[in-house]
Amino acid sequence: MLTILTTTDALQKAQDAIATVDRLDELVTVTEAPENIGDTKMLTADTNTLSVPLDWYDLEPPYVFPEIPFTPKNLLALVFYKLGNHQKAFEFVSEASPLYHHLLIATHLQFGYEISTNMIDFCYNTSAHNSAIINYYGAVTPSQGHAELKKGFIEALSKAENDEIKVFTAKHYLNLLLDAGELEEAKPLVEEQLKIAVSDDAKNAMNSHLAGILMAQLQLPYTPEKLNEVHELQLGCIAYFEEKGLSVQAGMLLVDAAEIANFKKDFIASKELINRAIQYFRKEDIPEFLGEAMYKKAILLYTWSKNGNPQYYKAAINAFQDVLKVFKRDTHPQKFADVHHNLALIYSEIPVSPEEKPMWTAFCASSFKEVLAFYTKEKYPYEHAMASHNYATALMHFPPAKIHDNLEKAAGLFNEALEIRTASEYPFERALTLLNQLELGWLTHNENSSEELKKYEEMKAKAEEIKTLVDDKNLIAQADQHLEELEKVKSLI
Repeated sequence: MLTILTTTDALQKAQDAIATVDRLDELVTVTEAPENIGDTKMLTADTNTLSVPLDWYDLEPPYVFPEIPFTPKNLLALVFYKLGNHQKAFEFVSEASPLYHHLLIATHLQFGYEISTNMIDFCYNTSAHNSAIINYYGAVTPSQGHAELKKGFIEALSKAENDEIKVFTAKHYLNLLLDAGELEEAKPLVEEQLKIAVSDDAKNAMNSHLAGILMAQLQLPYTPEKLNEVHELQLGCIAYFEEKGLSVQAGMLLVDAAEIANFKKDFIASKELINRAIQYFRKEDIPEFLGEAMYKKAILLYTWSKNGNPQYYKAAINAFQDVLKVFKRDTHPQKFADVHHNLALIYSEIPVSPEEKPMWTAFCASSFKEVLAFYTKEKYPYEHAMASHNYATALMHFPPAKIHDNLEKAAGLFNEALEIRTASEYPFERALTLLNQLELGWLTHNENSSEELKKYEEMKAKAEEIKTLVDDKNLIAQADQHLEELEKVKSLI
């Protein structure tokens, strides 16, 4: 649906234009009363000109249209563009019309079609904003580097026709900065735009960006003040999107807000927020977003289960199993592997009776095999080492197997992880693996005194290496504890 907001003297002219196309009035409302606007898509018209309001909700390409002369054909071209019938839109304008070129470029942006040299030149000569936008979002060959893109946006900000367009340009410049992780540059830009933002849409867009920046800047240990600052911004933007009926935009922020609530240890609020996001994405039928939200929910449940709430383990398993219905092995292999990694960890940690343990360990081994099948040593060394380390750690607590030695298998996986977790590249991760290897060393038996002495020297060397790798007091204390225990048994060897 689309609303055309007109002045009193332009109302009849607009209604007459809409009436020339059969049943178009079923999709388009023409009104002179702003309070009657219920659609996020709209056009404005007065006696002489047509205007396309800025799209603050990312429903269309962020292209800025100039004021267009009000003719019935120009109005119909814009109406069909806004309704998504681009082919029909071009029936009402000729190539001689500037509107034709604006519509053509906006259409190419929306569908990812190639942006020609003529289009680049047209934007360069007519709008610094549009020039920056097509270079950032458009299929331009050759594409500009990061520095050139920034230069284009900075120029567009300096040439903005008014404050509203300036904030709109900043909204998309911030996307560029955030994608590059340039938070220190992004934050003052947001704060500057909030001072000049006029419309509620502009203010909400900047507050949404500010929430994202502040969230990305959070560092442990989290302070209540910082968490509350982010959360209040998020909840305000969510309420604004929900009031506008923008479920997808609200859903994306709900996912982040659920994570902040989790950091605040407000598990009930976190669960309510993520469930609302899932509900929105399911209603809008967006599998990718739905899967991501369900994945976040499963992670939250797993986090709670590890923090003194074991009743959530099975809920987390069910949640991850639901995610696998969206992220399948053949369609989303990496996500599929990540889900199985989490499932494997849960299967290894869930408190169960001795009678049930073999069943859960079988599930655990099966999931770890799925993880290692995707995260191979050649393509994903870091992830492969992590999975190998975690699988080995789980094997240490498996009940004895009939076919193979779980502890021997764990030793092999730890060694494989250490081949990747070198002292120079991953000192902290190496220290963790060495610590778990030391734990494994106490569980394994030696056939003779020669093997005992050899293992003693190996374990001592590992404990001493840990102290050279990290400054973490906890890890060093654990290494020292192993060294003390090794000294006690040395006299027995």
